[in-house]
Amino acid sequence: MKLLALGVDHRTAAAPLREALAFEGARLDAGLDALAHTFPGYEFVILSTCNRVEIYAAGDNDGDVDLGSDDLASFLATFHAIPPESLAGRLVGYHDEGAVDHLFSVAASLESLVLGEGQILGQVKQAYEAAQARRTVGPILHAAFQQALRVGKRIREETGMDQGRVSVASVAVDLAREVFDTFDDKTVLVIGAGKMGDLTLQHLKTLNPGRIMVANRGAERAEAAASRWGGTVLPWDRLYQGLIDADLVVSTTASEEPIVTLEQYRRVQRARRNRLALILDIAIPRDFDPRVGELEQVALYNVDDLRAQAESNRARRQKGIDPARAIIERETAACLALLRHRKHAGSVLRQLGDRADAIRVRELDALFATQTELSTEQRQAIEHMSRRLQNQLLHHPRAALRTAAEAAEREHPHTLLNAVRHLFGLAES
Repeated sequence: MKLLALGVDHRTAAAPLREALAFEGARLDAGLDALAHTFPGYEFVILSTCNRVEIYAAGDNDGDVDLGSDDLASFLATFHAIPPESLAGRLVGYHDEGAVDHLFSVAASLESLVLGEGQILGQVKQAYEAAQARRTVGPILHAAFQQALRVGKRIREETGMDQGRVSVASVAVDLAREVFDTFDDKTVLVIGAGKMGDLTLQHLKTLNPGRIMVANRGAERAEAAASRWGGTVLPWDRLYQGLIDADLVVSTTASEEPIVTLEQYRRVQRARRNRLALILDIAIPRDFDPRVGELEQVALYNVDDLRAQAESNRARRQKGIDPARAIIERETAACLALLRHRKHAGSVLRQLGDRADAIRVRELDALFATQTELSTEQRQAIEHMSRRLQNQLLHHPRAALRTAAEAAEREHPHTLLNAVRHLFGLAES
């Protein structure tokens, strides 16, 4: 039995190379079909995300081609029509136990750009389902990917690695959830339409606020950001009115001086009739005078506050790595033991069937040689009956062998396999 995993991720290849190797849309189906055609007798799954492109392969060492990492590397270069030398030093391969361990680590998000992110488990599932649809998975990758999905889910449930956001923008949104019960009646104002403002808008959109306003000194960037995230542009000269209307303010400008002073926001709060306001000042330098947070019904958080929370969340996720690794180590050993037992059980089942077929055919030939008066229809009826009898006699031994293989956890074949070999006179595989 052979397992391989080969590919690139965010640590080994820059975005342009990952994009060049991506299997998107119809190219995923085409890639799976090409792999199955090029390497008959092997199973394949392609995992292609923005941060990684990996091919998982498996076989019983009896395929028409002896598949290796160099073969998969050559396939990637040929399929994507890119120079093979561009992949030198970029591809990372894993074999057998290492391949299973890597797959489980990926599903558990230990290999993700953001530790504990939840999207990867769904992406692993989609990759597996796409391979199922193209019929490129068999018993080995079926077992490995089904177990990977269970391991990923278990680690998230038992280690808490998915708890707590680890980016400033996402922590800001979590904080907003703690302050406000609902958002469908809330107005959100984002000041600044740069990278941080745009990222914050992406997270804020998940809250489904009643209204989103975007204010930026450059109207063109404000219009682009507002269009992307379903907001409206607030002209810069109407910023004061926007502060009055907004329940949640996220400020992300690159201004060298505060854009809102204490006296200015005092007037804003009077106009707001002291309604609760949450201000997330994630600009450096700060956009709001820090004393604004001392006003009644105003909660002001700066970037240091949010970073501290993000680091606390990150540290909490880091604590889950060792327990996650322990789970993966145990589950990898169990998965490989299961695959070995299934292979041995499959071999015994084939031998048992072949032995029974040989005996049945031999006895039928002897019967038909002495009963020459039997018609063709009679011979077919007798042969059909013999097959039914054989299948019924072997049903329970076969079921017991399959059950034993499924339940096996030890390193060596289950004793039942050896007992069947001994009882039916089968040779060691």
